[in-house]
Amino acid sequence: MRTRSGRAKRTCELRQGLMPHNMEERNSRKMFLRKKEEAEEIRTEVNENFLNIISPAGIDFTETHTSLGENIGKIYAVVSYPQSADYGWLSMLCNIEGTSTIIQYRHSSPDKLVKNFNKRIDEFTANADMIKNESERQLNQKAIEDLKKMIHRISIKNEPVGYVNIMFHVQDTDEERLNARIKILGNVAAVQSCTIKLLKYKQGQALRVFAPYGIPDRMVFNMGERNMPLSTLMGGFPMANPGIYDDGGYYLGKTTNNKLVIVNQWLRSKDRTNSNWFITGVPGVGKSTALKDIFTKESAFGTKIIVFDPEEEYVDLAQHPDINGNVVSCIGGSRGRINPLQIRSAARVKQEDLDEGESMEDFFSYGDADDASDMSLYIQQLRVFFTLYFGEEEMTSGVRAALEKSLIKLYNKFGITWDTDVRSLKNEDFPYMEHLYKQVKEDAAGKELTGYRKECYEKLQDLLYSAGEGADRLWNGPTTISAQGDFTDLVVSGLLETDDKVKRAQFYNIITWGWHEVSKNRQEKVLFGLDEGYLFVDPELVELMKFIRNMSKRIRKYEGGLMFITHSVVDVLSPEVKRLGQAIIDNACYKFIMGTDGKNLRETTELFNLSEREVNILTQKNRGQGIFFAGNIRLDLTVDVSDEFLEMFGNAGGR
Repeated sequence: MRTRSGRAKRTCELRQGLMPHNMEERNSRKMFLRKKEEAEEIRTEVNENFLNIISPAGIDFTETHTSLGENIGKIYAVVSYPQSADYGWLSMLCNIEGTSTIIQYRHSSPDKLVKNFNKRIDEFTANADMIKNESERQLNQKAIEDLKKMIHRISIKNEPVGYVNIMFHVQDTDEERLNARIKILGNVAAVQSCTIKLLKYKQGQALRVFAPYGIPDRMVFNMGERNMPLSTLMGGFPMANPGIYDDGGYYLGKTTNNKLVIVNQWLRSKDRTNSNWFITGVPGVGKSTALKDIFTKESAFGTKIIVFDPEEEYVDLAQHPDINGNVVSCIGGSRGRINPLQIRSAARVKQEDLDEGESMEDFFSYGDADDASDMSLYIQQLRVFFTLYFGEEEMTSGVRAALEKSLIKLYNKFGITWDTDVRSLKNEDFPYMEHLYKQVKEDAAGKELTGYRKECYEKLQDLLYSAGEGADRLWNGPTTISAQGDFTDLVVSGLLETDDKVKRAQFYNIITWGWHEVSKNRQEKVLFGLDEGYLFVDPELVELMKFIRNMSKRIRKYEGGLMFITHSVVDVLSPEVKRLGQAIIDNACYKFIMGTDGKNLRETTELFNLSEREVNILTQKNRGQGIFFAGNIRLDLTVDVSDEFLEMFGNAGGR
């Protein structure tokens, strides 16, 4: 009889210990195994990003595309460059979402390059006599001058030269988004006067150049290499551009790459021709804090600040002991009255003042601007004021004629004629609404009037009653408002609940007064801020929007800057005023577009041709962050405000 070994015996005992001893235990075990199988069948969604990280990427290419894991892409080379380039010209090209950049440089003998330049000069000179078109002739001459300057830099100044090759690898997981990124790259390249070309049949070799080990390939290099002075290349590098660093400017904030933004909005260059701002942002993104920071720093640099303030957001700042400011309540009274009948010396518009596309009909003037009197120009402004106050339907030609006749008589009674120099008069020397009402009442009683004229005067008398003797008393007295301080806060919150016609007329009265303050001294820097700009966007306020549009065009000639602030671009692009609102946006050299979403985000993206990265920044709606434009420069900006300034600003505008 054979006996089991110790090992076999232990195995048998172990198996017996694992076997169930009765039917209940067996059923329980079967149920456990069934649940285990069901649990194993549960599938979770695959995390493609994590899978790409832990899995080796599949590498492939065709004659026009590359493939790295889930990403498809295309490789392009720059095949032509601008004849002259600005400092930091490569920064826009090298910071496109989803695009990698390779910059290669190969030193070359300057003698060979100078020889080629001399040959090209001979060719341009020989072609000069055959060119009949004046524009082409000037371009030909410009090319010759540029080549001569290049020869001077290389031969006389001994500037190093070489061959440059710049390539871009654009990638995305979706082909539609890939094409969108390629389109953006092409647009940015065109802005920099560069031309890009797909490296067809060279995608595989170019991909090796972009690989981490960076294998040089002569065939790829020859596709895009062009000669260039070393200083042009180094000056164009993105890392050579510190964001914005304007001479004589103030620190505004940083980019996400910690590049400093130091701005001098009074700087003039080929792409920064004025000091106008356009600022948007939904409530809660820190718009008010950013504005107060700009106003405070501008004031410290000697700029006079005037702010149209519908929400009393700047009161604490204007009243701070370190700010020489004053707060004005624009609902009339001892300190806040603006007499609309006080003639203010107008800023003349001459033919030479007009920009391309403008005409004299866009402005208040007639005849020769040098011969137009202050009184005649101001009566034109009063036509708009009373149209807003009465309503366009009430301002018939008969009422307008009666009003103008009564105004002329009234001014003559106060010793003011067409030839009077109003700058020599005091506020108390002008008539106001009570006087005008009495003059119209007197004219309406004239016995020589025809039935139609009498009816017009009587209607005008009724329209003027509230301003002359009734409840609209905010204009009934001499002007008491003053902008003697460095910071004038025009509080208009009390007007928001008034009758619409009173509000519209007073808005116009305030804006025209502000324009007079800006234009009366061409040597004084004045920043005029219009907060809550949507208040001016009204089909009934087209004339006011037109005035603001004209001001945005002319203000640079008076050392002033217009700052238009609103919640969204949609506010100023409504069909009734789109032509005027678009001009206000286009005329602003400085734009700060802060967080937004929805329809406004779509409109903003289309209007400013925002990149995917810029759209993401706006979608996040981080406080104090947005896309900043200064001329042709655009970058992400986070406004950096010191704790000391925050204490000065107060709590108005939200926390």
